[in-house]
Amino acid sequence: MNSISKLWKDKKVRTWSVVGSIVAAAVLVGFIFSSANASTVPADDQVKVSALNVAETVETSGSLQAQPFASLVWKTGGVVESVNVRPGDFVKADDILLGLDPASTSASIVSAQADLVNAQKKLEDLLTSGTDLAQAAIDLKNAQEEYDDALYYLRYLQTDNKVPQTNYSAKLVKSGNGWKYDYTAENFKGPAPEDWIIEAQNDLALKKAELEDTRREYDRLLAGNTSSDVIAAQAQVDAAQATVNSLSIIAPFDGEVLSVDHRVGDVVNTGELSVNIADMDRLYVETQVDESDVVNVKVGQQAEVTLDAVPDVTLTGSVVSVNPVGEVSGGLVKYTVRVDLDSVDGVFLPLGSTANVVIKVNDAQAALAVPIVAIQNDSKGEFVWAVRDGASVRVDVVGGLIVGDLVVVTGDLQAGQTLEIVARENSFSAPNPFSGGNK
Repeated sequence: MNSISKLWKDKKVRTWSVVGSIVAAAVLVGFIFSSANASTVPADDQVKVSALNVAETVETSGSLQAQPFASLVWKTGGVVESVNVRPGDFVKADDILLGLDPASTSASIVSAQADLVNAQKKLEDLLTSGTDLAQAAIDLKNAQEEYDDALYYLRYLQTDNKVPQTNYSAKLVKSGNGWKYDYTAENFKGPAPEDWIIEAQNDLALKKAELEDTRREYDRLLAGNTSSDVIAAQAQVDAAQATVNSLSIIAPFDGEVLSVDHRVGDVVNTGELSVNIADMDRLYVETQVDESDVVNVKVGQQAEVTLDAVPDVTLTGSVVSVNPVGEVSGGLVKYTVRVDLDSVDGVFLPLGSTANVVIKVNDAQAALAVPIVAIQNDSKGEFVWAVRDGASVRVDVVGGLIVGDLVVVTGDLQAGQTLEIVARENSFSAPNPFSGGNK
């Protein structure tokens, strides 16, 4: 086995992206080198040691999805009467997208429309017949105001030292043939008398009791809106509404209409697909990562995604979840990783298309790389022939990541240094296809 084929066999190849002057995809094709004879590698060729900035990545693939996404089907059969949307339209939740002619459906649906009107009227009567509740609300408001006034007056008497008061006095004086009382009034300000405070406290207690009685009455009447009659009426409305809704395709959320399968006059059946709708601002890719790589994948790491269907567009996003429970697929353990994508405008992105995901697991770092053909291997390990002072000198290296036709190495090398490619001996002999066998 020559040194190149051994390099491909022994090295675990990880996918890296190259930042800088060299951007290439790692490709592992060991048999190309193992099947080549010595004459394919020119003797005494010279190459250079390259300086790269490389970022470790994990590459995988999945399919482009949107969340939420819904395939809307007819809940009853009939003839399409109205089509209110086209592919590409943006709709709001509860918008009616398509509708059936009621006359083309079953009699139970037609009667459900009348049942709905009656049920809604009955429910409205139950909810709006609360004259007592309205009066209780007014009484509660008045009682609250009276309590607030009484509380304010008590606090005023207890804290103000300049409460206006009048002191009345009477004096018995002689008048004509007899006596009479002469009354005088003296106005002054000072602390409130104790009996005034006691009276205000008693009045506040009375107002509090009246407020509590009024609130209990209001709460009792308010609770009547959840009585069994109201609950039953609401259930009738919901049942009739569900039946009437079967006449229409209704948007379950805000989103973009992706496809509309029917036109006015079409005859449709129960369960037949009519509309696909999705929120195209919330795209994601769910993919499987090998157990050898998943330990390096973390929530928050940045990712780039390209689509086979739209190869010229590069989407960006980040890892939002890594399922810690693996699944066996094809004899390998895989872990589900979800990447949420940043929204893009004005680009057609077909859902379900193959998505190629590159997750950046480590920042770019400076590294040295040499062409694969410069790597030699013997019993002592890997090495290259470095040209120093006009002579070839063996330099032991440790090969690592493969980037295109380069191998990232560690060893006593410098960027720009010249390496010599020495012709290799190869014990492999290709069989003669015309000989009928090996000779």
